[in-house]
Amino acid sequence: MENKTYTFEHNGETIAFERDFSGLRSPKWLRENRRRDELDLLFTLIEEFGGEDVVAAVDDMDDTQFADFSEKLGKEMSKAMKEFGARANAAK
Repeated sequence: MENKTYTFEHNGETIAFERDFSGLRSPKWLRENRRRDELDLLFTLIEEFGGEDVVAAVDDMDDTQFADFSEKLGKEMSKAMKEFGARANAAK
């Protein structure tokens, strides 16, 4: 599977996460974050994988922009987890 970082547009600028989401598929990361509620998990992901530019962009968003960003990021996270599950099943 190709590792690529998540990018999004904010105020006409393309901003990229510093790390790809392969790290959130590790059993260690999942174990360490399994009890977080959705909002805490979202900000943990932004801070751990996004970097300063992503955090600054999120802090600058209004509520509509943040809702759109959160929805798209959630879909990307779900996609990453499905790919992890498919790989795990294929390895059986």
